[in-house]
Amino acid sequence: MTTVHLFNTNHEIYWGLLIAVYFYYTGMSAGSFILTSLGTVFGIEKYKKVSKVGVLMAIVLLLFAPLHLLFDLEQPSRALNLFLHVNPSSAMSWGVYLLVLYPICLLIYAWYMFRQDFVNNMNGSGFKAGLYRFLLFGKTDMSAAAKENDKKKSKFFGTLGVPLALAVHGYTGFILGNVQARAIWHTPLMPIIFLMSAMVSGTGLFIIVLLLVEKFKFGKVSDDIKSLIPDIANLMKWFIVIDGALMIIYFIVLWYSSEAGYAAAYYLLHGDAWSFLGLENGLGMLLPLLILLSKKARQSIPAVVVASVLTIIGVLAMRINLVIGGQELPLTGSKMLEYVVSGHDLTIVIGLAVATTVVLSFLYAVLPMNRPGAQVKLTSQATKGVAQ
Repeated sequence: MTTVHLFNTNHEIYWGLLIAVYFYYTGMSAGSFILTSLGTVFGIEKYKKVSKVGVLMAIVLLLFAPLHLLFDLEQPSRALNLFLHVNPSSAMSWGVYLLVLYPICLLIYAWYMFRQDFVNNMNGSGFKAGLYRFLLFGKTDMSAAAKENDKKKSKFFGTLGVPLALAVHGYTGFILGNVQARAIWHTPLMPIIFLMSAMVSGTGLFIIVLLLVEKFKFGKVSDDIKSLIPDIANLMKWFIVIDGALMIIYFIVLWYSSEAGYAAAYYLLHGDAWSFLGLENGLGMLLPLLILLSKKARQSIPAVVVASVLTIIGVLAMRINLVIGGQELPLTGSKMLEYVVSGHDLTIVIGLAVATTVVLSFLYAVLPMNRPGAQVKLTSQATKGVAQ
């Protein structure tokens, strides 16, 4: 019998851009929801006026996130195997159920938040009024007891949504952190790093979307929102500080952990320096932090928008650096693996991004967003319609 020895064998990079962007979407969904829960769940009054903007963003991002996984499978029916064959010791097995429970929880939470606005604006013959009547499912009670029930139920499902949001994105970091063969991934810090960067990108996107909704839904940014933006920017500043501290700790541990860890750290500093140091940490973390450290900059909407855009770019670079970069280091031999994104995958990512934007724009356009001042106008129109 002849013994064949294989060496310097190249392994394929199986998790490419679609997987990295999936992690990115779930992170922004979790981050935006945690931010919007500050008003309804934690009772911070000033955040209640923007809760509806955040919950819609969290729902839509989460609904489009798994589509990246299905396209990556190429045979989407394979996803059913995770539902049919449950493995309690597998993070992926838990993940598919979290991806079902979390959006269901968010949808119920959003319904209780919007129900009274649907009732106030359901009269008339237009598309919006008809949509509101349909979404009410016959629940038009506007008694004091019904309103109190809406408040309690929205708080209950919002409270339930917080651990689900943390679990949905935390499990993705848990999957990577438990792959011992990949030095860049294998650290107990990975779930926390993913969650903290999710808060950064979720807050950045939330600020941009909030300003766009104000501008195109109501014609201008209200004074209440203008006064709230510096507070949200201040939160983002501290999220960046914590995220940056975690990344420093992660890199130091990686550098001194083992020979493989040192090789991974060296690769990040040299082989992938333009993305790791330039995009992720320089442009996407350090620069927005420097902007937000200034109180004057936090009170400037253009400056906050610039910082928000930079954080969104930086966290996307971080997802790509970790997911794809972690696979470019060879498991055997010394030859680095190369990943080139295919036109097919890039088209899917762009197409889903456009679809996400279209769906969000549609929902913000047709649903009553009820910011201070706008609700008075909407309610008066509804009252006029009833009178007629």
